[in-house]
Amino acid sequence: MHRTARTAFGEAYKRGNIGRNPVALAKAPRLDEEEIEPFEVEEIRRLIATALTRRNGVRYVLALALGTRQGETIGLRWERYSASTRFLRIVRQLQRQTWQHGCSDPHSCGERYHKREQCRADCKRHTRACPPPCPADCTSHARWCPQRHGGGLVETEVKSRAGRRGIVLPEQLAELVERHRIAQDAERERAGSIWEYGGWMFAQENGRPIGPTMDREQWLQLLNDAGVRAARLHDARHTAATVLLLLGVPERVVMDVMGWSNTAMAKRYQHVTAVLRQDVALRLDEFLRGGD
Repeated sequence: MHRTARTAFGEAYKRGNIGRNPVALAKAPRLDEEEIEPFEVEEIRRLIATALTRRNGVRYVLALALGTRQGETIGLRWERYSASTRFLRIVRQLQRQTWQHGCSDPHSCGERYHKREQCRADCKRHTRACPPPCPADCTSHARWCPQRHGGGLVETEVKSRAGRRGIVLPEQLAELVERHRIAQDAERERAGSIWEYGGWMFAQENGRPIGPTMDREQWLQLLNDAGVRAARLHDARHTAATVLLLLGVPERVVMDVMGWSNTAMAKRYQHVTAVLRQDVALRLDEFLRGGD
C-alpha cells in the first residue's frame, strides 16, 4: 500500500498537482514476509511420479521444472509449441476476471441477489469467511446481468515484457508433453461432438480450458496423494528457481527462463535448501581438513 501510494503521489507531483510527495517522506512499514520452503529433491520426485499417473499431470511437472506461473501454464496452446525444436513460447495467460454490468441500472439489476443481513454464527452455507451485507447502493452481482461482459476465463498478455519468453524443453520433459498430446488426442476422439476445440495444451474432458480454482484443487489433491506437505501452487515456482540455483545455471539464464525483469527477483525466489546447507557443510569440512 505504501509503494502504491508513493507512486500515485509521485505522479501527482510530476503533473504539478501537489508541491511535494508526502508519502515519500513517510518511512515504509517493515514487512515480515513468510519464509518459503521450496520442495526438497525427494518431495519433487514424489510429486512428479504421482502427477504422471493422472490426466493433465504434466502441467505440474512443467511448474516444478520450469517455474511457469499458473496463468501461463493453463493458458498454453499447442500452436505455441514446436515438437521438432522442443521450443515453447509463453506469450499469453488465462485469468478469471470479474463480470461487469452491461445494463443501465446495475443496482436494480442485482437487487434480488443483495445480501441484507449478517450470517448467523453457525452458518454452514459458506465454506470460507461469510461475506458482509451489501451496501445500500450495491452495484455488484454482475454475473447475473443478462448483458454482462468482460468476465469469466479471459486470455490476457503475460505480466511483463520479460514474461514474454521462449523455453527449450529438456528432452525428457518434451517426451512427456508428446505423450500427453497423444492421450489428449485419444480423449478428443472419444468425446466426439462434445469436445470444444480451443487448442489448449491442458483442457477439461470436454476441451474447455481449466480455470484457476479447479487447477488449485487438483494441486492440493496431488500433494495429498503424493504424501507431500501442504503448499501453495506458487511454491512450485520458488522450487524451480531454487533447482536452477542448485544446478549452477547463470543468473541471466535463470531470469530468462523464469520471466524476470530484474535480478532482485532471484533473491526473492531462490532459497537455501537442506541440500545447499549440506553442500556448504561438506565444503567447509574439506577446507578445515586441508587447513590441518
